[in-house]
Amino acid sequence: MQKPDRALPEESQWDLLAEHGLESWFNCQWVDTEDSNEITRRLGVDPRDGTLCDFQTAMQSYEAGPEKLIVWVGEHSAGWSTILTVSGVTVPPHLIEALSAGGHRVLEAYFMEEVDPGKLLYTHDGEYIGEIFPPSSPGGWMEVPEFEAHASGLVLSDEISDAETFDRYMCMVGRITGRFIDRAWFASTRTLYHVPHEA
Repeated sequence: MQKPDRALPEESQWDLLAEHGLESWFNCQWVDTEDSNEITRRLGVDPRDGTLCDFQTAMQSYEAGPEKLIVWVGEHSAGWSTILTVSGVTVPPHLIEALSAGGHRVLEAYFMEEVDPGKLLYTHDGEYIGEIFPPSSPGGWMEVPEFEAHASGLVLSDEISDAETFDRYMCMVGRITGRFIDRAWFASTRTLYHVPHEA
């Protein structure tokens, strides 16, 4: 992306999530490292215990309820990896802190239909910084002004749906990480891990 503050995805981020069955429940993290082995170690998992698979195979591990945390981990873009929760509710806050330790940045986007209309959270170097969202007017207030440049053209309003709002959050992620979610993202091969409760 040559102009990250203005880039837009080729396809609606929300429509792609919905097409892949993620419109009622979605939880994903982006960590600013390409070392997926280090990510899994910070999640409390031995990197050798994973199963390399595609998205469709990963989703076969879905189980309703919070009992098992199963994640699909791998490359997102240059300098960034992604952690998609396949089963379980969300990656616990103490693991988000562990992922961000040592100066790393972690973005976490989640949407839970009829429970939470969605948020985009930012943790850096072990500390939760705040919510990332476009302003309600051009140049308006943002909780994390560090990402103001990435909000260009993504103004929020009460007149748009939760889905449209979350789509704009996902556009922010794409601009920050240098890659939007696209069909190639879903076609990628990543590694499936079961995260133990004691992690």
